[in-house]
Amino acid sequence: MTSRDAPHEPTPTVPMRHTVVGLYEDRIDAEHALEALRKGSNPPDSVSLLMRDKGTDGKKSADRAGAVASALVANALESVGDWLYGLAALIVPERGTFLVAGPIGAALAGISADAAASLDAESDIDVGAGGLHRTIREFGFTHDEATYLESRLTAGVALLAVTTDDRSTLLATRRTFADQNAVYIGMAQANPQILSEAFALLNAPPESSSGGDVVVTDAVAPLRRISSGEGSSTVGALHHRDVVDAGDEAVGRVEEVIIEGVNHHITDDDDSEHDVVRYLVIGFGGLFGIGRHQAAVPAELADLTMTPIRLSITKALLERAPHFDHDSPFSRREERALCGYFGTTPYWESH
Repeated sequence: MTSRDAPHEPTPTVPMRHTVVGLYEDRIDAEHALEALRKGSNPPDSVSLLMRDKGTDGKKSADRAGAVASALVANALESVGDWLYGLAALIVPERGTFLVAGPIGAALAGISADAAASLDAESDIDVGAGGLHRTIREFGFTHDEATYLESRLTAGVALLAVTTDDRSTLLATRRTFADQNAVYIGMAQANPQILSEAFALLNAPPESSSGGDVVVTDAVAPLRRISSGEGSSTVGALHHRDVVDAGDEAVGRVEEVIIEGVNHHITDDDDSEHDVVRYLVIGFGGLFGIGRHQAAVPAELADLTMTPIRLSITKALLERAPHFDHDSPFSRREERALCGYFGTTPYWESH
């Protein structure tokens, strides 16, 4: 058979992804829905969240907006906060401060107004629309639907969404949203180009930035805290290790390790090579645990191969370091401030 006679192979088609959204007036219902999605087969990078902080408006400062990110995660999301991808706090002009996650959040936070306008010019999307309305439109919703969703979000209703090309997942998500008392459920076919950019942004470190009409004020770092008895054997071996400073003076011991899962899918079965140690939480001072201080130290300042672990900084510098707070997520703003204090380059900028 010649090449001319060879059967024609059809050009493979790209699966079309749809997004199903649910609105929740009660944030407890929203949290229950998120928990149901987490327990299901939904990969975390397919799940989106948009939730407004009712205590802010579009004119609040970036400092105020950055401060609400950790509080929203700690108080409104609880156990599901560290499962979501791309958690960030945004200021949307005239709409307020939002906690966002997932592909819709990434599109709102990271796709520039110019890039979005170039895509919108080829569609019926109003290039002059605000970032929130425009992003909802780019995920396939009509003008009227986007207007409705934007107004409800601005009023404080929480939006959850799942983006997938699997029909059974879409149907299961609709059932989940209905079972958890969603006040509105809708579905649309998303713009493939926007989705491609959004998913790429989810795999990049969240960053505080500004540009276009949306300001990213803070983002929750994709890190995992490992306490004694948790994690791989390599990470576990760091716990309770004594620590000395650059002059070999004893300073304390390792009480917690903060790691990044480089494959972005951390499970209990992950091999140790997937876990990159980013910080050591070192405890020092106090008497019988009273008045004890803890500080997170960038791992690059510690020689983990030595016993005891040796820091390249002085004891005095460590003792003046910002106190590490176990009760709130470790945000990019806090990480950057910590790196500034110790004079190191943030690890997400050092590649």
